[in-house]
Amino acid sequence: MKEEEKQGGDISEEVEKLLNEKPKKKKGKKKWIFLGLLLLFVLFILKNLLFPSKASGVLVNTESLSKADIQEKLSVSGPVSGTQSQHVTSALHAKVKEILVKEGDKVTEGQLIAKLDTKDVEEALEAAKTQVELAKANKEDATKNTKAEYAKVQTAYNNALLDFQRKSSLLESGDISQSEYEQAESALKDAKASLGSFKVSGGNVQVSESYDLQIKSAEEGLQKAQSAVDSAEIKAPISGTITRVNVEAGQFADNLLDGKPMFTVENLDQLELSISVSEYSIGKLSLGQKAIISADILGDEKLEGEVSSISPTGEAKGGNTAERVIPIKIKIEGDKKGLISGITAKADIVLSEAKDVFVVPLSAVITGEDGSSQMAFVEDGKIHIVAVKTGVESDVSVEVSPLKEDAVFKEGAHFVSAPDASLTEGLEVSEMPKNNAGESISASESGVVVKTN
Repeated sequence: MKEEEKQGGDISEEVEKLLNEKPKKKKGKKKWIFLGLLLLFVLFILKNLLFPSKASGVLVNTESLSKADIQEKLSVSGPVSGTQSQHVTSALHAKVKEILVKEGDKVTEGQLIAKLDTKDVEEALEAAKTQVELAKANKEDATKNTKAEYAKVQTAYNNALLDFQRKSSLLESGDISQSEYEQAESALKDAKASLGSFKVSGGNVQVSESYDLQIKSAEEGLQKAQSAVDSAEIKAPISGTITRVNVEAGQFADNLLDGKPMFTVENLDQLELSISVSEYSIGKLSLGQKAIISADILGDEKLEGEVSSISPTGEAKGGNTAERVIPIKIKIEGDKKGLISGITAKADIVLSEAKDVFVVPLSAVITGEDGSSQMAFVEDGKIHIVAVKTGVESDVSVEVSPLKEDAVFKEGAHFVSAPDASLTEGLEVSEMPKNNAGESISASESGVVVKTN
């Protein structure tokens, strides 16, 4: 530095010497003197620009404190779908006979959308009907035979009872032997036992329960066969739009390629975004929070939405991680502007927001030795440290306010955009100049000097 100052002094002395030198008579010498003076002047100017000797403080980049709106957002992506979505399948092993809809068709709940070949199931239905009739006929025959058998046993019992009563009287009078009496008694017991083997309810003899079980089984077979016939008519389970047709005429309805459903029906009047949120972020979410929806298909357009569902349970994220994720749904509101089901969209969920508050870059807030958040302001060419309280934080900015009233903290005040620990209270600094766009320019562009003493 001393050498630079010496060079500057020598040049200044030369300029002064030439200026004080008496003019010569010859015009040629005057010309050379003028050129020499001009050269020395240029050198002097360059010297002061390139090798300045006077310091002006530590150079810092500053910005003006101003108010703005700020939002803290969580960005997530997932597939778009209708709020109602139903796959249409068939367990019936029958060929598709006719398809009555195509992708994009609107349908109402219960509308017929396809027909299956019913030849085999109709034959099975007729066989099931026959089985029911046969089971009922068997019960009727059994009931008829049982009634006849019961009548015979009832007569035998009545006769045995009368014979026993007569023999009892004869035994008392001594007209028959004890053995004859005992034979009559034994016959009565056998007749009573035979009569007791029948089940009687309300005066009517009942047949074995096995006949009712056979009828029930046959009727269940009939219901199953009738259901198979009914299921040969494929109907829309909900009102909506046919978004997928995965079947062709001639294919078996229960054996489609890759196990795909025959049809997919969605309610596209209301779309939603299905996403998974990390267990580390789910605590910040709540029902009703607003979201901004974007997708490639929308271009620069944005849609509004809100968190409509948060699952009460988590699930594995997948991959080589133990992290869990929680499924949530975001209802997309208003005009869909070309958004369609089946594509991937991005949602910026607004976790918190503040309006008309002081907002600064994250880099402008540092942690002091006492652990407090601080900002470095520039006032009258010196650093002034202000303790601040932070609020809503975005990816690049943060809401700030002074911990206590401070005259320096005001709109328009200059703060250092990226301070460090070397900027202490009262340190002399110089603010880096701005270009016409308000952007900081380098020292070489501005000629501002960095103090080195």
